[in-house]
Amino acid sequence: MPEKTAPNNAYAVATLIFALLFLFSISISATQGGFVHSSAKSNLQITAIYPNTATKNELDEYVAISNFGTRSINIEGWNLTDNEGTIIFPSFSIAPDQTVYVTRTASVFVAQMSSITSKGIIPDFEYGFDSDTKVRQMQAEGSFALRNSGDEVILQDKSGGTVDVVIYGDSHYKEGNKESGWQGEPLKSPREGMVYKREGVKDTDQSEDWILLPFGASYFPPEIIHGFGEVTAFLSPDCSYTILQSELDNASSSMYINLYQFENPYLMDLVLDALDRGVNVFLLLDGNPIGGINDEELYIAAKIKARGGEVRFANDPFINHAKYVVIDRETTIIMTENWKNTGIPYNNTFGNRGWGIVIRDQAVASYFKAVFVDDFQRGEGYLQAGLETESISRDVPKSAYIPIFVPLTLNCNYTLLPVLAPDTAMSNETIRGAIDEAEESILVQQFSTSRFWADADNPFIFALIEAARRGCEVKVLLDSKYLAGTNNNDEVILWLRQVAQAENLDLEAELADLNGLGLVKIHNKGLIIDDRKVIITSLNWNANSIHNREAGVIIENAEIASFFYAAFFHDWNVSVKEGREASNLKIVWVILTLLISFAIFRVVKWYKRI
Repeated sequence: MPEKTAPNNAYAVATLIFALLFLFSISISATQGGFVHSSAKSNLQITAIYPNTATKNELDEYVAISNFGTRSINIEGWNLTDNEGTIIFPSFSIAPDQTVYVTRTASVFVAQMSSITSKGIIPDFEYGFDSDTKVRQMQAEGSFALRNSGDEVILQDKSGGTVDVVIYGDSHYKEGNKESGWQGEPLKSPREGMVYKREGVKDTDQSEDWILLPFGASYFPPEIIHGFGEVTAFLSPDCSYTILQSELDNASSSMYINLYQFENPYLMDLVLDALDRGVNVFLLLDGNPIGGINDEELYIAAKIKARGGEVRFANDPFINHAKYVVIDRETTIIMTENWKNTGIPYNNTFGNRGWGIVIRDQAVASYFKAVFVDDFQRGEGYLQAGLETESISRDVPKSAYIPIFVPLTLNCNYTLLPVLAPDTAMSNETIRGAIDEAEESILVQQFSTSRFWADADNPFIFALIEAARRGCEVKVLLDSKYLAGTNNNDEVILWLRQVAQAENLDLEAELADLNGLGLVKIHNKGLIIDDRKVIITSLNWNANSIHNREAGVIIENAEIASFFYAAFFHDWNVSVKEGREASNLKIVWVILTLLISFAIFRVVKWYKRI
C-alpha cells in the first residue's frame, strides 16, 4: 500500500506545522502579557534610593528606576512596595537608557535639586499629596515611606512578580531566603543627605552593587586611560612648591582647584597673578574641615573672590578632602598635600613628606574637570561674615630636612586609572584590585590608617596581609606623629608584625622616624606595586575617608615608579636604621642597668658583712 504513504506524510507535516504555529501564537501572546516580565526583570533596575533626606518631614525622598535594555517597557500596574505600603504606576513606558524618578513630593524634590545642584531634574511620579499637576500621581495603598533606620524597596511587575529588591539598615526582609532577590547583609544605614546609588549596571543583588553619594552628586565610574605625553613626578617638601609655581605661572585660560585646605600665602600670590592675566579661576574648599576654617584660609578665599575668582565651599555630609588642580583643559596635578606651609612649603627644608604628579593629557583633564564641576555646583558661595582677617602671616618656616629629590619629567607611555571616593575607592578595579593583583612587591607609605573599621578589619590592611600570604614582599611605613588612642598607626604596625612573625611572611612594618628624616610628618597616601604601578591619592585608610570626596590616580609606568621607589626607600632606610639604633641603644642601656644594679647589690652585700 505505498500509494497511501504520501497522503499520510502530508497529514503529519500539516499537523506539525499547525502545532508549531499554535505554540508560536502562544509565545507571542505570552510576550505581550505576563511573560514579558522575565526579560524585563533583567533590564529594569532600582538605581537610586534617598531615604534620609536633609529636609523637614523628608518630603523629597525618592527612588530611581532605570531601563538598561534595548526596548521600552510599559510599567502600567507595576508597583513599588516596602511591605508596609504600595504605590502603583499608571500607564507609562520607560525607554531604553531612561531613568525615572519616583518621589514623595515633586515640588520639594525639584526645589532641593535646583538649589543644591544645577541639574534640572523633574520627577516622573509622586506618591504623596499632588504638589505638581504636571507630575503623574501614583495610586497608594497603605503607607509607603522609606524609613531612615532601615527598610526594603521592592519593584514588582503587574502580576506581583519580584523584579528588583534593595534592602538597607535594620531591614529583616526574607532573611536567609535565596529566592528573595537579595543576598547577604543589607546596605548600611545612610547618613542624612546621602543617596544610595547603584554602581553602573552591576546587579549581583548584594551590597557591593551600591555606594553612598551626596544628594545631587553624579557617579563617576572607573575609566582606564591609555596615554602618551609629558608626566612630572615630584615630592614634598623637596620640590613641590617649584612645580606648582611653574604650572600656575604658565596657566593661560583656566584653573579648577579643589582643596581640603588652602593657607599658603605664596601660593595665593600665584593664583592672584593668574587672575590678573585673565585666567578664569574656580576654587572649591571644604566648608567644615576639622577645627574649622581658619582666618588664613578665609583671607585667601576673600582675596581670590575680590580679584574675580569664583570661590565655593563644599557642604556635603562628608568632607571634601581632595587635592588636585586642572589647568587649561590639558594639565592635571594630583597631590597628597594640602596647600599649607607644611604641605607645599616655600622653603624646602621644612614640611611633610608627600607625593605629587603632573599629567599633560586632555582625557585625564576632562575626567577630573567633570568631577570638579559636579562638586562645585553643589558648593555654597558664601564667606562666613566676621571671620576674615585683614592680614596674613608671611613667615617662612625652616627646619632640618635636607632636600635631595628633584622632579622627574618624562615623555612616556602610561596607563592611568582615576581613583575617587566615594565613587570607586572601594571598587575591586582600583586600590584593592591593584593590591590583589600584585605579584612581587607592595610598598606603602601612609599618613593615617587603623586596624579596625567599626567591627571589621581594615580591608586595605587585610589585603596587604593576603598579598604577603601569596608570596609578595610587603613593606609598610606609617606616620608616627599622631599615635594617641587605641586604633591608630601603632596598632596597625603591631598587628602586621604579629601576623608576619606568626606566619613567617615577607612583611615588614615600621613607624617613620620623623626626627631622623627631618620631616614634620608623613602625610603621603602612596603605594608602589610590582615596581611599575604607583598610587597617589588624598585617601587616608580609615572608615570615614571612603565616604569623603577623595581624588587620586593609579598610573602604570616603570620609570615613574622608580622615582617614587627611591623616595620610599630613602624614608624607609632612615626610619629602619634609626629604629634599630634606638633599639640597640635600649638593649645596651638595659644591660648596663642590670650590671650597675648587680654591682650595687654586691657592694651592699659586702658592706653588710663588714
